[in-house]
Amino acid sequence: MKISYIFTCGRLESLYKILCLTQQGEETASKEKVIEQYKKDLSVGRSFEETELYQLIEQSEEKIVINRLNNILRDKPVQQKKDFDFQEYKTGAWSEFNDYKLAVRFSNAKTLLSEKHFEKTGEYMTSRGVAKLTGFNPANIKNMLQHKRAIVKKMLITLEKLAEDY
Repeated sequence: MKISYIFTCGRLESLYKILCLTQQGEETASKEKVIEQYKKDLSVGRSFEETELYQLIEQSEEKIVINRLNNILRDKPVQQKKDFDFQEYKTGAWSEFNDYKLAVRFSNAKTLLSEKHFEKTGEYMTSRGVAKLTGFNPANIKNMLQHKRAIVKKMLITLEKLAEDY
């Protein structure tokens, strides 16, 4: 799937909101001002790299945010000169936020499975252990847990079912 520049800009807004969620105590008013300025900057043609929102994300030391930013930048297209399409921007924002929610569900299912496995065996379940039970690639499981790649819904559903039935 070809990702547009505006779609990427929307993903960055959601990533900024995720960053604010992980940093407890962030003032909501200042967060909203940063987002509004970001949208204004984009609508007049500034690249997202020149915005305060992007600078705040880039300066973050949160591992989740760093990995998700690398994911976004890997797919980053060149800046487009066409008009700002708010619907496409909104779609990008929802896409990133929904993937984050799926990643949290994936992590919770892995944690539940690991806890149940610990009760039975006295050892925690690793990504390799999950891979043996599900048939999925352990590197993919680990990358999803670390927010280095998008969640595969089939894997999420399988892991949630396995954790529930274990």
